Amino acid sequence: MKHSTTQPPNHRTTEPPNQSWPLLVFLFSLANFLEIAIMAHYVLFTPAFLSTIGFGEQDINAWTGPLASVAFLVGIWFVPLWGVFADRYGRKPLILRSYYVEVAAMVIAALSQNVWLYLVGRALTGLALGNTGLMYASVTETAPRHRLALSLGLINGSAPLGGLVGGVVGGYVVSQFGVHTLFWMDAAVAAVIALLLTLFYRETFVPKPTPPIPVMLSNALGAVAHSQVALTIFVVSFAYSAAFFFSFAYLPVRIGEMVGLQAAPAAIGITQGVAGATTLVGSAIWGALADRLGHRRLLVVLMATAMVLWVPIYTAQDVLYLTVLWALFNVVSPSVSSLMITIISLNVPADKRGAVLSMIYMPLNVAFVVAPFTASLVARNLEVRDVFLVSAALSLLALIIFVTNIQRTREHARAEG
Repeated sequence: MKHSTTQPPNHRTTEPPNQSWPLLVFLFSLANFLEIAIMAHYVLFTPAFLSTIGFGEQDINAWTGPLASVAFLVGIWFVPLWGVFADRYGRKPLILRSYYVEVAAMVIAALSQNVWLYLVGRALTGLALGNTGLMYASVTETAPRHRLALSLGLINGSAPLGGLVGGVVGGYVVSQFGVHTLFWMDAAVAAVIALLLTLFYRETFVPKPTPPIPVMLSNALGAVAHSQVALTIFVVSFAYSAAFFFSFAYLPVRIGEMVGLQAAPAAIGITQGVAGATTLVGSAIWGALADRLGHRRLLVVLMATAMVLWVPIYTAQDVLYLTVLWALFNVVSPSVSSLMITIISLNVPADKRGAVLSMIYMPLNVAFVVAPFTASLVARNLEVRDVFLVSAALSLLALIIFVTNIQRTREHARAEG
């Protein structure tokens, strides 16, 4: 018996359009590069903005942390939803969503002449979270299997390069033309990204019905809670990320204390630019050595090295010395997160892997809410540089948690596999 070829309205009846995978990788790499470059400006040059609108040292110390936290405080609740919406409505609309939100956020920042409007712009960027995973999923479906590692590596590698260029260019622009000019430039760059993706990114994913959102969240949380490997990595990731974010928002403030407000933007840009370059070097080195040395063993070494480096960063009194130390820190620290994701990918059973990886950035997002806000209390009531000591303590906590559970994660990985 023949089935009717008539389709109900609003159902897709044609095959999705073909997408050139090299073009897609280029678009996503460019988008990621430019996004990191402009979004870094929000963190690096918030002290410069606060100074421009008339804030003194105490007010800058008090506001820098909360302003860094607000985007994640707003956006963290929506992160699990973006993947669900992408399954229902397609990935392209959800990816474009983040870049158009960033255009609006940067325009608001450029217009801001008081901290409250700037706070709105910072908060709005929380609604731009959650696009990277969707990009990875789109490339995974489009690129040939033997080119997948290269494709994902190019997209992932564009991030530290964006941090390098964004820091250097941002520092120059703020020094020469002011922070508001930088935000207008960032808005224009975000608009270019959004336009390029709108015109040249072709949706190849066919949306499908999904279970109710509470069911999907329950499944993901259950997958994490019942995997010793995933649970350990999530706890360690939170502690380690909290250590980083406790200090990252206040690094520009500390540089400003060393060189003065006038010279701070250029010094901040150079410091972050050098760190971006060393991140690329470190990622290449540790990526090549990980399989040889063992992922868990290398993770312990990198976490211990990062913990030790927080101490001389705390004692640094010269911006050149601080720049060198921050560059060394970025040789090791960014690879810690990559190793954690690798350990989960290799040791969590395939039937649970997708649910666990969908939640992989949740500890980092929570840390970005809690740590900068708490750091503001330290910076306001003690000294700005004391945040680096707290980061050292949190790094030690993360290391202890991982080392004391490392054997148990091996045993559970064998049992789960």
